[in-house]
Amino acid sequence: MEPIRRKSQDLLHKALLETPGQEGDLQPLAESIESAIYELQNGQVNDGYKESIRSHILNLKDKQNPLRQRVLNGEIDPAEFASMDAAEMATADRRKSNEELRRTSLQASMGYNVDNRPRHRDLEGEDR
Repeated sequence: MEPIRRKSQDLLHKALLETPGQEGDLQPLAESIESAIYELQNGQVNDGYKESIRSHILNLKDKQNPLRQRVLNGEIDPAEFASMDAAEMATADRRKSNEELRRTSLQASMGYNVDNRPRHRDLEGEDR
């Protein structure tokens, strides 16, 4: 096995641990998650694989996110978890703030004020 895959499994294993002293039987779960991510990347260790591993680890470590507990109790199986994107793994609060940020950015790029009225600009592009 490639060293990057072995390291990814180790990092996933550490992220699954609730407390440092709790080993349990989580190594097979970490290996299953890594293997599923590897398969989703067509059996390649590429930038997509690395980004997916990072995203999954980050979401497992998030204390505000119940995702780790859902994976540990079997509510989400390793293949399903591996196929989740960042938006699916995010907490409801995170999704809400991301949507607000997206909406605000979109409105700003289209030239709308906070109250959804178009900004009036003169010919030089300056706000009036």
